[in-house]
Amino acid sequence: MPSALVVGEGVPSWLAEGLGAGCRVEAAPLSDALELLRTDHYDLIVLDTESCGRPATDAVRTLRAYRQTPLLLLAPRALRETVALALEAGADEFLFNDGPPSRELVRHAVEHALLRRSGRDLAETDADPVTGLLSAGAFRRLYEERRTRSRLFGERFTVLVVQVLDVPRVQAAYGAEALEGMLQHAAGALRGAVRSTDAVAHLGQGILAALLDNGDPQRVQSITDRVHAEAQRYRPVRYPGLQLRLRTAHAVLEDGADALAQATRTLSAASEPGPTSTAGG
Repeated sequence: MPSALVVGEGVPSWLAEGLGAGCRVEAAPLSDALELLRTDHYDLIVLDTESCGRPATDAVRTLRAYRQTPLLLLAPRALRETVALALEAGADEFLFNDGPPSRELVRHAVEHALLRRSGRDLAETDADPVTGLLSAGAFRRLYEERRTRSRLFGERFTVLVVQVLDVPRVQAAYGAEALEGMLQHAAGALRGAVRSTDAVAHLGQGILAALLDNGDPQRVQSITDRVHAEAQRYRPVRYPGLQLRLRTAHAVLEDGADALAQATRTLSAASEPGPTSTAGG
């Protein structure tokens, strides 16, 4: 059974409803919560910034000294600056609680907290040395988790793949340093075009991939356009003749389908740079 620990005076009814009847929820002030965290496992920590008994940033840092559990902040809108500082201190997501948030909003915030923490944990331990993105192995683990959730719970995700073209030619003509710079620029373009909760990786051989937790066609097109626009702006001073050419494809992950394989096959079948036709789930 999943479990959540509320650091504060109590568990708001709207929070309990949003977490669902299948989630065990308990509340404790910060000092008692730290004792619980020494011995018990929780899937989520919820920090009530108004009733935790300490400044939010101090509370976050203290909790982080005990656990790297996903951490969700509850705060009124008037404490926006406090929320920003607490996020910098190590919290993963926030939820404004001026009025009772809906069940859907609670679930959305919890999901984002879980995704951000899993991405940060992997990024700290399993990063690609060239681009700084997730490694292929880390991405594959996240991807298989999403496939399982898609199959069991009907959740939908989108896999977007970006291929840096001319990799062998660039390495032969300009050298490894030029190729690394090109890959890093493409990686930065993709990372900057997606949300912080979206996992982004370098799969090797000039193939980048993003796992989008909300991949409606309009958003995917917007991301693709931004990535290609950034590629067109690539003009390395040391290599004035070098151009960054990309090819992109995407597929919807639903019912456990292997969207990564679908999108990769679409890339292989394409012959021209630019976005390819959409692959469905």
